Amino acid sequence: MVTIIALRNLLAGPLFVLSLASCGREAPPPPPVVTELRVSIDAGNNCSLEGKPVECAQVAAVIRARYPTSAPRVDICLDRETRFEAATEVMQSVTAAGLPFGSFDCGGTPPG
Repeated sequence: MVTIIALRNLLAGPLFVLSLASCGREAPPPPPVVTELRVSIDAGNNCSLEGKPVECAQVAAVIRARYPTSAPRVDICLDRETRFEAATEVMQSVTAAGLPFGSFDCGGTPPG
């Protein structure tokens, strides 16, 4: 019985150190840091962030989930047929989360 306890204690230390050492090598890379993002709203009032569909009212939550260490400026690109309500949902989401709002200027290529 004493041999089993001694053997368990003898193996516990090295196994613990080995498990800690392996954690460092397999740690996921840190999330990317972004300074600006563009939300597009099409004629059907559908929002997209970086070309992927998102709920307009959930834009800030999606940004926080994808880029937890960033506070990017958020620009909104509107289609000519976009309704006011969709843009308002995005603006409310962004400002409530404390993210800076950029502009509605869609000239040029999207950041990213």
